[in-house]
Amino acid sequence: MKSIWKRLTCFVIMIALLGAFACADHPAQRSETQEPDVSATQEPTPEETPIEEIVAAAEPTPEPTPVLTPEPTPTPEPTPEPTATPEPTPMIVTIGAVGDIMIPSMIVADVKETDGTYDFSQLFLPMRELFESVDLMCGNLEAPVAGPEKGYSAGKNESSGLYLFNAPDSVLDTLKEYGVDMLTTANNHCFDKGIQGLRRTVEVVRAAGFYQTGTYLSEEDRLTPCIVEVNGIRIGVVAMTRLINNFDVSREEAYAAFGYMLSHDSTLSQECRDSIARVREAGADYVILFAHWDHENDNPTGKDTKSIARQAIEAGADCIIGSHPHRIKGAEYITVERKDGPYTGLVLYSLGNFTANANFKMMVGLFARITLQKDPETGKVTMTDAGILPTFTIRRAEKTKRFAVVPTYADASLITGLGTPLTKGEIDSIAKAREFAFQRLGTVDGLRVLDDPER
Repeated sequence: MKSIWKRLTCFVIMIALLGAFACADHPAQRSETQEPDVSATQEPTPEETPIEEIVAAAEPTPEPTPVLTPEPTPTPEPTPEPTATPEPTPMIVTIGAVGDIMIPSMIVADVKETDGTYDFSQLFLPMRELFESVDLMCGNLEAPVAGPEKGYSAGKNESSGLYLFNAPDSVLDTLKEYGVDMLTTANNHCFDKGIQGLRRTVEVVRAAGFYQTGTYLSEEDRLTPCIVEVNGIRIGVVAMTRLINNFDVSREEAYAAFGYMLSHDSTLSQECRDSIARVREAGADYVILFAHWDHENDNPTGKDTKSIARQAIEAGADCIIGSHPHRIKGAEYITVERKDGPYTGLVLYSLGNFTANANFKMMVGLFARITLQKDPETGKVTMTDAGILPTFTIRRAEKTKRFAVVPTYADASLITGLGTPLTKGEIDSIAKAREFAFQRLGTVDGLRVLDDPER
């Protein structure tokens, strides 16, 4: 660094000396006779510049140090709150059921039009709102739909002393239009018009858009599980009867079309056990057994019937809905041991008749509704609610269209679908039917009255 300064100093001194030398007069060039004009020709002697200033001037001017402008501190963005994962929505299904849908001769005559057609709309119209209020509406069709050539329902058969039923096809159209989804056909009247009548019934019921089980077209058909999926819940349906009326049908024919008996004496049949197992293995989340059983009329529920019920729940039926006695009978919850632990199932021993015309006691029935809920995480299905509402086949004063099935609401003004207002006598009959139904059913904890939260 010192050597640089020395060189720079020498360079500056040399420049200064050369400048001084160039500015001095050379003696040989002056004229001896001409006086020099000092004022014109002599340049002023430059003042001697201090060496420190010369050096300082030679040094480069340092660049000014830039002042850095601080970048603005960014405003932190708010951390978004994590979106809560919604709880899975449970799947819920409501299932409705009524008792025996009987189409006796007096009802057939009542719905017949002058043009020869049969109009069932007035018979079922007051029940339409209830039918449409559930997701899956079921009923036991206790009459073949064998076609007009077989003759519609008439009186008792002379040889057997039993009633033979046969309903016009239009009964199916009305039931379907009003919200019925499932018809079971396993009952003692399924052979009233023979094996061909039974098979035609299966065909026309299915063609009308119903789910159907209990009687079949073939052995393969019988072995096909009946499963109805509603709102993500797979409901398995098994329907069997304990007896049939027509003894002209051979055992082999009956078994091929009928699906075997529900029980043998007080023992649940192996065929019923197998049917329950088939629907369960086919993926049913919940199994309902529609059992046509027990003893008719005012007889109490048989011990054999109660034994069969327990066996069926042990075998995998989750709920049993009974029919056949033509009377309402009791209900209970039965707790059994299964392979996967204890289970409690509801048994409705008899819903009575849905449609009938014989006498007051036979014209009272029950509408039942159960609610199922499926846990979306475990897949387990449980019954979360069960309730009933009595029904009554009222006989009105009109000459035609006399019969109508009504829900026996505590407030009769809630009954709709009647062409003319109810008379005081009709309202009294409905109230009487309601109380009779409760007497027949009895009090069952966990089974509520649908229109009475206190009962």
